[in-house]
Amino acid sequence: MKIKKLKYAHWFLTVYNFLFGKIKSKSTLQSDHEFKRIVVYSTTALGDFMFNTPAMRALRRRYPDAHITLIAGTINHGMVKDYACFDEVIFWDNKLRKMRQAIVEIKKRKPELAVILHAHLPYDIISAVLAGCQYILRDNYLTLPKGIDSWVHSCSLNFTGHLIQRKLNLMSFIGGDTTDVEMEIPCRFEKVPRQPGHIRIGFNIGASSRERCWPVDYFSELATLLITRHKNIEVVIIGSQADRGLESVFMVGIEPDVLSRITSYVGKTSLPQLLGVIDSLDVLLTGDTGPLHLAVALKVPTLSLFVTANPRFTGPYQNRELHQVIDLSDTYDDTTDAPELPLAIISVTRVYTTLESMSIISASQ
Repeated sequence: MKIKKLKYAHWFLTVYNFLFGKIKSKSTLQSDHEFKRIVVYSTTALGDFMFNTPAMRALRRRYPDAHITLIAGTINHGMVKDYACFDEVIFWDNKLRKMRQAIVEIKKRKPELAVILHAHLPYDIISAVLAGCQYILRDNYLTLPKGIDSWVHSCSLNFTGHLIQRKLNLMSFIGGDTTDVEMEIPCRFEKVPRQPGHIRIGFNIGASSRERCWPVDYFSELATLLITRHKNIEVVIIGSQADRGLESVFMVGIEPDVLSRITSYVGKTSLPQLLGVIDSLDVLLTGDTGPLHLAVALKVPTLSLFVTANPRFTGPYQNRELHQVIDLSDTYDDTTDAPELPLAIISVTRVYTTLESMSIISASQ
């Protein structure tokens, strides 16, 4: 984010608020303040949205009778359009070209409070001010310049814990609960049938960036190893439409006699359908990406791989007894370790032995 853009945004908001705005001094917000109309921003990726759900639930519990509107990213439409925490949902990609339209829609709801859990600067703050909000709570991922920071309440600075807890802590400004850390699934989904007696091991082969992907040939090698050594294991691979190329590479590395015990859902599921697939698994192997957080919310055991990210901030936070993490973030050196695919430093043998150590895998022998 360019500092100059934030300075211009602060100048514009100062003039606008003086002439037309409703923003009040931050010092006037009290924890017992009763808001009737609230907007919540969560316009970014799937994993970010899941991290936000505990704070969303806490907000609804704090204001059970308020009219609360969600401003959500279009990418999560299928999963969040009927989220029971909210009275209605407005979809916006948080881009400048559609900001005017979004402001018009938000302003119709006459919001008093904006809670920005994850969105893009400075358009989120500008839209909240122009829509008529009196107060703005914001989870800041980076330290904001003094000017633009004056528009928001935030307890993010100097916090070194999990992102879920950091977002929940915003509720302390309005007297909300900050202790219930469980993520929740915002939509209904259909169960996927399972074959009795079989162990379903899921591979999430893709991610939003390559640095969070385990090499696809490692997945192929692991699938062969698991299926040839365990008679009742099925391998299920998941991924988005953008991962179809990875799926092709994965299949090339699989021997024909192993293919019959592999099912691919890559690029074939909506978000609600993906939930059904993940819910059917006995364990999900994945990098630090959206499906990991769906599995955690579903209470499906996971084995997650961390190298460039730190699981202390973005790893499993609830029901930790269900989850195993291979964490090499303290040892990774981006000048010597495969910078294009950092997870390559985690070997197939390491993952296999970790899976074997989980009771789910040992039961299949």
